[in-house]
Amino acid sequence: MRWLVYYLREDLVSPDMATGADILDFSAGLGDLSAYMADCGARSVLATRPEVEPGHEHAGVEWATGVGAGNVVEKLGGRTFDLVVARMVFQFPTWEGDRADPDTMIEEFGSVLRLGGRLVAAFHEFVSLEGHPSSSELPDVSTVLDTNPHLGALVEYLSLPPREGPLGETGFGLKVPMFVDSLVSHGFAIETVDNPEAFTFPVALEGLSDDDLVELGDRVMELKSFLVAHVPDRYDRPARVRRMLVELAGIMPHVAWPIARVVARRL
Repeated sequence: MRWLVYYLREDLVSPDMATGADILDFSAGLGDLSAYMADCGARSVLATRPEVEPGHEHAGVEWATGVGAGNVVEKLGGRTFDLVVARMVFQFPTWEGDRADPDTMIEEFGSVLRLGGRLVAAFHEFVSLEGHPSSSELPDVSTVLDTNPHLGALVEYLSLPPREGPLGETGFGLKVPMFVDSLVSHGFAIETVDNPEAFTFPVALEGLSDDDLVELGDRVMELKSFLVAHVPDRYDRPARVRRMLVELAGIMPHVAWPIARVVARRL
């Protein structure tokens, strides 16, 4: 469903960022981003996934398994990189039950980045599930989700841990200011922070055949490519994204969720 959800290859990592670089694509999933960066002329691309999953081979991409958020340095045996990419990783829980641990992950990635190297992270930005807190007690998350079943389906599908927002409200995703503060405290300089595209999670696709899904994917990718790929002026992007969501609603019922992208350089 990648093409139905996000379109973050070119907007996540520009071709000039990948060309000639040694790249770590952490938790690379389907490998589409790894293949794209290899095709851009990367010197090397090492893609990781938790377990062996054949079928995503691509010239110029090396795969490694068993590399988790807390053992990157241990598993990679002294290898270092010019670019570390973590697409849709930081918002997920690691080893602390219902809490993610961005600081430990940043430390691990910083240890395998060469001086001057970049970390590119894209993640679900914090979204409040409460319109306005009605008491000082945090509500039960399941009760909040009942008020928005589509968003609840997305949270359940992704296994996102609950978060408290800047006003103490209940929500999901990472808060960008806190993530940026963690990067700075670990010796990174922030280059850019932006919202490349909305995460568009499809709902009510039951009954569609494989052929129907392929056709739908082609239409969605064509729409996203036309409207939100390579928008030269960042001030034009919100209107482009809004138009994309309006047009997308006519062909695919979905939940929209903002994605944040942070590019930071190791000092």
